[in-house]
This record gives sequence, C-alpha cells and structure tokens, in this order.
Amino acid sequence: MAAKNKPVHQVRVGRIKAAVFENGDDAPRKVQFQALYKDEEDKWQGSQSFTREDLPLLIKVADRVHSYLYEKNDANGQNGSSEDIPF
Repeated sequence: MAAKNKPVHQVRVGRIKAAVFENGDDAPRKVQFQALYKDEEDKWQGSQSFTREDLPLLIKVADRVHSYLYEKNDANGQNGSSEDIPF
C-alpha cells in the first residue's frame, strides 16, 4: 500500500492488526494483516509473517474485518440478495 494511502478501518486483537484500504470507487477494498512486535531498539514494527500462536488471533481479526466489509457493503446495497441468484 502506498504510504499516503491511509486505512479507512483498522482492527487489532493482541499483536495482530488489519488495515482496510479503499481501492477506488468500483474496485474491491484491500486488507493488509500484520503481526506487531518490538525491535531491538524497542520500536514497534510490523511483519507479514505469523507464528502458530498468532493464527487464532489472525482468524479473529480476519472475521472482524470480514464483518465490517460485509456490513459496509450491505449499507451500500452491494451484498446482493437471494433474488440475485438465478436458481
């Protein structure tokens, strides 16, 4: 993601964080996941690698982001309904 492109929504559980970015009017939103940690200089950094212990938190964060995106689309009338299914 570009440095000037600020997230429109963030979710954090423990040391796992997700950031949601707009990608234009008709383009789908993008989501970036990070595992936060402190480096040798005691500064917070982010990694896109996850340990086995991170996975349950990653699942929780992903579920919350999915719910946010689904609700956002629902508010905009973009989730579709059973009427859209041809069978």
